[in-house]
Amino acid sequence: MKRLDNFYYLSIPNLKMRLITLFIISSFAANAWADSSAVLGQCKVNTPYIAPESLPQLKLADDRVKVSADHTTIEFPNQLHYSGNVTFQQKDKFIRANKAQYNELQNIFAASGDLHFQDKRLTLTSDYLTTSLDGKNTELQNSKYWFNNSMIHGSSDSFRVDDGRYLVLENAIFTTCPSDTPDWALRAKEIKIDTSEAWATIRQATLEVFDVPVFYFPYLTLPISDKRSSGFLYPSIGSNTKNGLEISTPFYWNIAPNYDMTITPRLMTERGVQLNTEFRYLTNGQQGLLNFEYLNDDRSYDDSRYLFFWQHNGKVTENWRLGTNFTHVSDDNYFNDVGSKYGNKTDNQLVKNIDIAYYDEDWSLNIRVQDIQVLGQQLKPFQLLPQISFHSDNNLLGRYFEYDVFSEFTYFKKTDKVIQKTARLHVEPTLRLPIHYSAGKFITETKLMQTWYQQYHEEEADKSISRTLPQFRMYADVEFERDLKLKPGFTQTLMPQIQYLFVPYEAQDSIRLYDTALLRDDYPGLFRARRFSGLDRIIDTNQITLGMTTVVKDANNRPRLTASIGQTFYLETSKMTQQTGEVGQTFPDRSALAGEVSYSLNNRWAVSHALQLNEARNDITQSKSTLDFRIHDSKLVQLSHRYVKDISDDKINQLGIKAIWPINNEWTFVGNYYRDLQLNRTIETFTGLQYESCCWSVRVQVYRQIQAQFVDGINNNVLANEKFDTGISFNFSIKGLGSKESTNASEMLGGGLFSYRRPYYLTN
Repeated sequence: MKRLDNFYYLSIPNLKMRLITLFIISSFAANAWADSSAVLGQCKVNTPYIAPESLPQLKLADDRVKVSADHTTIEFPNQLHYSGNVTFQQKDKFIRANKAQYNELQNIFAASGDLHFQDKRLTLTSDYLTTSLDGKNTELQNSKYWFNNSMIHGSSDSFRVDDGRYLVLENAIFTTCPSDTPDWALRAKEIKIDTSEAWATIRQATLEVFDVPVFYFPYLTLPISDKRSSGFLYPSIGSNTKNGLEISTPFYWNIAPNYDMTITPRLMTERGVQLNTEFRYLTNGQQGLLNFEYLNDDRSYDDSRYLFFWQHNGKVTENWRLGTNFTHVSDDNYFNDVGSKYGNKTDNQLVKNIDIAYYDEDWSLNIRVQDIQVLGQQLKPFQLLPQISFHSDNNLLGRYFEYDVFSEFTYFKKTDKVIQKTARLHVEPTLRLPIHYSAGKFITETKLMQTWYQQYHEEEADKSISRTLPQFRMYADVEFERDLKLKPGFTQTLMPQIQYLFVPYEAQDSIRLYDTALLRDDYPGLFRARRFSGLDRIIDTNQITLGMTTVVKDANNRPRLTASIGQTFYLETSKMTQQTGEVGQTFPDRSALAGEVSYSLNNRWAVSHALQLNEARNDITQSKSTLDFRIHDSKLVQLSHRYVKDISDDKINQLGIKAIWPINNEWTFVGNYYRDLQLNRTIETFTGLQYESCCWSVRVQVYRQIQAQFVDGINNNVLANEKFDTGISFNFSIKGLGSKESTNASEMLGGGLFSYRRPYYLTN
């Protein structure tokens, strides 16, 4: 036996791992071993993790080892003993201890005394450690552990690494709370972590909250990363006047890497038990979601109720696309009574369509089949069985001209009291002369709109109708820009717009309305060439539209002020009368005066306003205003007002306030209040309060909102004045036990009858 107390470099080639020992009298890099922190958001877990760049760098082959110590004793032929500031490095593994030894026959390195161990996954402190130099097996006694770059940490009597893959902890504590006295902890007989699959199996575990045992788990599996794994998610608890006490307990099933399903039993004491299944899939070029909700024998409805939802988007080939959007409910009041995240209480039409589209460089083809489920006693729309549209645009014709071709064939069908069927073919070629220059553009175009109808009505004879209408349009705009002298660095642009549109008159009273409705004249709509959606009405017009938009931008090129105003003037009175059942409406000699403005005082304050003014009657037909104070997504207040006249012979005149405001680092308040000024009643109130710490969160929401019910009768779509729904919900989650690492309180702004909308900006 030989003792070495000086600096030597010694190579022992017969050791299996070609061990290189460096004997250094004094310790090195002592300052690099100060505690560091794993940071997630504002939460910190103090760990003794040492950054790799703080460790002494030594270029070694992948299988070599570096050891340093104050004193080393070599016991030939196969043992080495170290003492005093012992450090060990191999690949990404680092060990520090007071003393250690290496046994060549067993290929094991053992260390003890103020022991520190870390690799790319873990950091540990322990009383005693043994590890095989092949990296497959390691064991520590009486340890504290931290997962690097994670909030997960704890302690255990024994900590083993088996076969380089499994971490086995006995008599262990598991938590994500940063303090040494955690708010919650899981005490388990055994925790086995599969590092390759990133999930943990826990046996005989007790959940303690503030040191009080609250639940016992004989067997439990948990994810230890963002990787998905099957298991129960946190339940939600609530109560309202319609459904009584509600408890939902979701189960997540990770079927395959590209398939999963969430199965949620939902208990409603006033109705029964509902089963919700949400299936998601992702295949080669295809993705979609299927959801089915079923409530057997609703006690408050005396029948079973269900919802089916299917959404799909996919690439069939390089050019072909397939898409679906399908929602169907069992009855008119499903959303009002039962509720679903796949529909709102204000919905009264549910679309069911399948689209097959082909896209080429110069043209596209779309085939659509569509039906609409109407909630209530409104008139049922026509089905599209099918609608085939072809569009080829911006095709060059010579040096100066462009041409477009749009055509559409639609077969409409509807069965109410009588059967109605119609085939419609529309062909619309367009010839355009565009002139573009640096400050604006001038476009002249003419098109021919040819439409054929073959109408069948059970009570009338077949009608073949042909309609031919030309259209001539001229559009021009020009943009001026200048620097603002009063605001150095600010610029202002001014863009006047003008459009002339001419369409001759042709009687169209014999054509029924299939997919057509009158469009509202907001500012962007003033420059449309059509005043109706659909093709069943093309109004005769001889009009000029004038508009002006100005934008003021700051030194960072961000819009501070955007304002637009415009109006359409009809040079001739239209001869057409819109036919909607027995109601006829004639059109005035000018459109409403439409204006929009948005102003950002700074990065926090913003105001926006849109207005449509009927000059003939000197009154406002539509108005919407918002005032936003916004620091960030989790700290904002919005005041809003909207007014719409002549909606179903009534008015909308509503005032609202919506806010989310952190009280401190843990508590956040969310609330809204909406009042109908026309009927002098509250429409909705909502209050939410959330507490979120680094390791758990709780959310309480209370609401009271008007309850819309579809009932038999002519006026079944009117809200009942006295009927309101009141409810409360409660959500609790422990981070690290199958929940998300953070809960954004702003998510609550998306609930209710009126979800949050950011102010619009005309330049977007």
